[in-house]
Amino acid sequence: MGEKELKELLLERLHLELNLFKDSMLQKEKKDIYKDSYKIEAFVNIYEIFLETVDGLGMDEVRRLLYWKYGILESLYQEWLTKDDGSYEELKAYVNDEVRTLARPEDGKEEADGAEFSQAA
Repeated sequence: MGEKELKELLLERLHLELNLFKDSMLQKEKKDIYKDSYKIEAFVNIYEIFLETVDGLGMDEVRRLLYWKYGILESLYQEWLTKDDGSYEELKAYVNDEVRTLARPEDGKEEADGAEFSQAA
């Protein structure tokens, strides 16, 4: 079997894994789907990134992934959960900076007690 066919098989496997995952999510109650929203987003992102990566893989790598005895997407997701994700820290820093900016008096206008004038939105 040629490289093109192997890569197509790998893409089919990933597509099948994603569809099985989606089906399993749709069998859940709404509240449980909501609880798994991060996992759903991660699976879709992993799948999309993988699609971009497949072209750069060699035949041996494609074969190893095709014969992987576990779900590829699930394996990558579980491994991702062990990684230190900096996005929360970035969000926290951003919110802290913006809160300080929003709390600053505009144009130097302050009330007598030092509080900023309140403007209703």
